[in-house]
Amino acid sequence: MLYYNYFYAELLALASCMYAYRKLDSNFKIFLPFLAFVVIYEFANIYNLLLWHHTNVWSVNFEEIVELAVYGRFMASLDKRKTYRNKVYITIAAGIIISLIDVFFIQGFWSLGTIAIVLKNTILAVLVCIYYYNLLNNADDYPDLLGFPPFLATMGLLLYSLANFFYFAFFDYLVRKNNYVFLKLAQVIPQIGCILIYLLLSISFLCFLRTKKLS
Repeated sequence: MLYYNYFYAELLALASCMYAYRKLDSNFKIFLPFLAFVVIYEFANIYNLLLWHHTNVWSVNFEEIVELAVYGRFMASLDKRKTYRNKVYITIAAGIIISLIDVFFIQGFWSLGTIAIVLKNTILAVLVCIYYYNLLNNADDYPDLLGFPPFLATMGLLLYSLANFFYFAFFDYLVRKNNYVFLKLAQVIPQIGCILIYLLLSISFLCFLRTKKLS
């Protein structure tokens, strides 16, 4: 039921980003090349163009590392403190290195890097929580959160990260149990997370149009 809906959500996010691109803050503009990459990647996967040795998990592993780099850079850009940004960059770099070690030396290039995926989503969820803590404790005037692009984008990222964390944390267990019905039900969780992040990203991009008009 949700199989292709996440792809439509990605297309919507890309279209929204292109439409509002000139009005976006500089730290949001990284999403245009990223979303173009995501749409091309998903399109290729839908038509099995990335199958190599009868599997596409190698591309999934690569895409997950790209997500960590892009979303991590975005989260760092939301904080004005240089020391904190440097800590985020170090954390992201460490996460990428550990992910590469997992893919090439632990779980293998032809296996899904669930350790790397769980690590990625843990890092991103923690970064979002830190951002919310700083936002609510250091802001003199609270913004209208439902119209505040960074809040909408990070809320989507948090929901996406949590959905993927809980699914992939139990992925190996689900595979061993080989319960088809339960496995199909569990697969809905990351798909819903995917739909939510791209819908909220779309709204955050369009909010820049309203903000600029009001100003």
